Amino acid sequence: MNKVVILHLESRIDSINKAIADTRANATPATLANVEMAIEMLALPELEKVQAELAEAKDKVARMTKFLNNPIFNKRK
Repeated sequence: MNKVVILHLESRIDSINKAIADTRANATPATLANVEMAIEMLALPELEKVQAELAEAKDKVARMTKFLNNPIFNKRK
């Protein structure tokens, strides 16, 4: 995992949130219930999955950074 992966996941989250907002904005009173059900069944699980992937990626980057910043690896010869 690297910072490019984190940026990609953040972009996916933004895209999902924008799609949800656009879908809600385009819903009519007659379709609002169906739109909300579709968002709940399709978009929110995907959003949760991507957010979990992002949290995992950030954790891996943080642990690797901490590992590489260990003084053992920074000794001058």
